[in-house]
Amino acid sequence: MSRLTPPRARGQLGFSLVELITVLGIIAIMAAVLLPALASYMRLYRIRGAMQQVASDISTARMKAISRNVNLGVIFAVVGTDRYQIVVEDDMDPGAASPPYPVHWKTIAAENWTTLQGLPAQVGPVQQLPYRIQFDNPASCPAPLGGVAATAADTWGLRMGRLGSACGLNAATCGGVPPAAPALTNYIDVAGSLSTVCLWQPDTNIRRWITVSVGGRVSTQP
Repeated sequence: MSRLTPPRARGQLGFSLVELITVLGIIAIMAAVLLPALASYMRLYRIRGAMQQVASDISTARMKAISRNVNLGVIFAVVGTDRYQIVVEDDMDPGAASPPYPVHWKTIAAENWTTLQGLPAQVGPVQQLPYRIQFDNPASCPAPLGGVAATAADTWGLRMGRLGSACGLNAATCGGVPPAAPALTNYIDVAGSLSTVCLWQPDTNIRRWITVSVGGRVSTQP
């Protein structure tokens, strides 16, 4: 007669309370160490992204001026603390005889900023900088590597010419500010052969510059 084998005791499943508390403690320590660094990285990433966004759109304005062979220009305009817009000055429909194209112009002095804002073929949408990023006085930005620090802002817009050149609206040689333009705040410094735009993140007090040469070359802070 065979002997009956007693059933084996089943082991306890899961973790003990002590083990769970230990794991949670390790997670809390790692979070305390990593989260501040991650948050700082995300803020730095945000202002770098804003810098690349603005630089790309300035280049877009330049390419529009070249591709359309403009006579007047394409303006990169800072229209608010954290907003900007690209505006084509040349009349894109000179043959129209009725609204929404009631007036035609062939010179900068004859154009009208208010009229331009009502012509979809002339203006791009107002672009918004990323959250908590804003334009700042270029004099507050660090100097470019091996270069000279920017001075106080003296214009709110850059005009791109048909050959890709760039100049400040404040310069008479650039054609001047379009008639009927509002009193916008200056956020661009034009000094000699270089124009500077400065972005600022108040949360971290980090700033990044974008420069545009008279030839239209756009550079960003490393």
